[in-house]
Amino acid sequence: MRWLLLAALIGGGCATASPSSAPTATPSSSESVEPPRESATPSASPAAASTPTPAPYAKIRVFVTAEGPYRGGTGELHVLEAEPGAPFTVVAQLPMGGWPHNLAVSPDGRWIAVANRSSHQASIVDPVAMTEVARVAVGRQPHGILWHPDGRTLFVGAERDGHITRIETGTWKLLPPLQVGVPQHVFLMRADRPNELWFTATLFGQWEHQDDHLRMYDLSTGRITKVKVQDVHDAYFTPDASEIWSSSSGFLEKPAGRMVIYDPLERVVKETIEFAGYYPFHSMKRYQDGMYFPSDSSVMVLSTHYSPEHGGEGSGLLWVDWRARRIVGHTPLGRHAFHSTYDPVGKRILTTSNIDGMVNVIDWETRAVVQKVRVPKAHGIGAVGIP
Repeated sequence: MRWLLLAALIGGGCATASPSSAPTATPSSSESVEPPRESATPSASPAAASTPTPAPYAKIRVFVTAEGPYRGGTGELHVLEAEPGAPFTVVAQLPMGGWPHNLAVSPDGRWIAVANRSSHQASIVDPVAMTEVARVAVGRQPHGILWHPDGRTLFVGAERDGHITRIETGTWKLLPPLQVGVPQHVFLMRADRPNELWFTATLFGQWEHQDDHLRMYDLSTGRITKVKVQDVHDAYFTPDASEIWSSSSGFLEKPAGRMVIYDPLERVVKETIEFAGYYPFHSMKRYQDGMYFPSDSSVMVLSTHYSPEHGGEGSGLLWVDWRARRIVGHTPLGRHAFHSTYDPVGKRILTTSNIDGMVNVIDWETRAVVQKVRVPKAHGIGAVGIP
């Protein structure tokens, strides 16, 4: 997301700060929503007993950035927790730097990284101890943040600098940056091509009217491939990683229904489609939005800020048959729906909505909101299983 009306943020990099101590767990209000009920249908014969599949975790924690003021203050990282299939409650609020925005969960769930946009830092959090273990100075106005598939390196983009910061996992030392020559907005990677770091160029200033806003940095050669396309906001792989889709605009009140679809192997545009009346924003990404992803690869979920019926009041979650290029469902949420994560045991999507300050818990099967948890100015989100 771009807040270009607030782009004149604090200048220059910040010195590394000492880690924060563990906060006292502070509950927050949450509201359960009764899911739709179906009438029971008796079985003709008793079902055969089956061995239950063990849950992949003892409890699940969901980390959510609460942005705070956009300048002159700090935000927080809220921690939601639930036992398998149970409702979520807020169990901690961790102090972060200025304007904590996007976050990324390491592939093994060992670390949470948070981009603090106005203090030009990345915070590293231990999700088990719920403590900040490091705060690292990065490029100006960090936004995109992503782990390498092997988990050994964290990439942090900068909307006001022409390089990508690299941080070594565990030591949290800075590695030589990747010089890309343009400010960056978001990243994406796939496991079977670990040398390809895709990124989008930030759409302002001298870069706004270029015709190559989607690029790929080859980590083995240092070469950059530019895809001929303008106006790229976020970009993400389809659930099977066979295509890249990108949304357009990214300016909060300048809606665009245009989606561009790419072949990531040929590195060319395949198709442009229009979701008329909607304003697609984000979809779930590996190495960013949590440890878990839906097993159903036929559907891709996209947050949207608009709907044809309600305009800017129609924010929600789109359910997209990405192979057929069509919307098959829309779950209404509060204004400015942003990022999502997944709970595999409860089969629940959790999506942030920023204006009303909510984490919306959505049943994957019914596509209905079953719980709302209050997190002020919620934006980034990621789920981690706790043994």
